[in-house]
Amino acid sequence: MYNLLVFIKKYNAVLLFLLVEIVCVIMIINSLPYHNRKFVSMSNNISGGIHTMSANVGGYFSLKSENEILSQHNTLLMNELEKRRFPTDTMIHHEKFTYMPAHVISNSINRVNNFILIDRGRLDGVAVDMGVMCDGGVVGKVVNVSNHYASVMSMLNTETILSVRFAGNKNIASVIWESDGYRHGTVKDIPAHLQINDGDTLVTSGFSNSFPAGIMVGTVEDVISSERSDFSEAVMRFSTDFSTLQHVYVIKNNFKAEIDSLCTTH
Repeated sequence: MYNLLVFIKKYNAVLLFLLVEIVCVIMIINSLPYHNRKFVSMSNNISGGIHTMSANVGGYFSLKSENEILSQHNTLLMNELEKRRFPTDTMIHHEKFTYMPAHVISNSINRVNNFILIDRGRLDGVAVDMGVMCDGGVVGKVVNVSNHYASVMSMLNTETILSVRFAGNKNIASVIWESDGYRHGTVKDIPAHLQINDGDTLVTSGFSNSFPAGIMVGTVEDVISSERSDFSEAVMRFSTDFSTLQHVYVIKNNFKAEIDSLCTTH
C-alpha cells in the first residue's frame, strides 16, 4: 500500500493527464455520431480478431479428437461394408475381414527397408501377417507384435511383394519397391500382351490372406521396358502418402487359421 502511494505521488501529474485524456475521449465518442461509429467498428474488429484467434487455437487442439471420431466412424463403415459382401441367402453369416483403427507412433520413408510402429498390439488382437491400410490405400503388413504395439513392414520396403490387379481389365501383377522414393513403386509381371496406359488403377487382388480384394494401391505413371519378353513393367504412384501417415486400420482375416490349415496339408 505504501509503495502504491509513493508511485501515485511520484507520477501524479502523468496519471492526472491520462485520466483527463480518457474522459475527453469518452465524451467525444458519446457526443459525436461519427466517432462513436468508428469506435464501435474498431471494437468489433478487435473483438472479432480475438474470437477468431481463440477459435483457431481451440480448433487446433480439438483436431486430434475430431480425427479420432472420424477414424472410429470409418472403421464402423468398413466393417459394415464387409458384412454386405455376402448375399443375404448365403450360408456364411460372418464377414471375412474386420478392421481396427490404430495410430502411427513412428514411421520412416527414407531407408532401404522402412517400418511403421502402431499403437495396437497382441492384447488388442493384432497378429503377425495382418494387413494394414489407411484411407488412401494399402500401407503394409504386420511383422512383429508386442502386448501394446506392432511393427509394420511398409510398402516402402525392398522385401515387400504385393499381389495386385488392374481395376480395368482384372489382370494380375505384383508390386514391389526399389528404393525409388516414397511416392513410387514398380509393377512387375504384367503380361506382355496387355495394353497398359498412364493412369490405370491398381488394387489388391484378394489372393493374399492379409488384404481383401479391391483396396487401392496406386496408379500407373509410366510403362518401362523389361528384360523378359513375355512380361512388362511399369512405374506406379502409390495412392498412400507415406510422408503424412497418422491414422491406419489393421485388417483381420477371420478365416486365416482355417485357410492356413488347408494350405499346410498339401
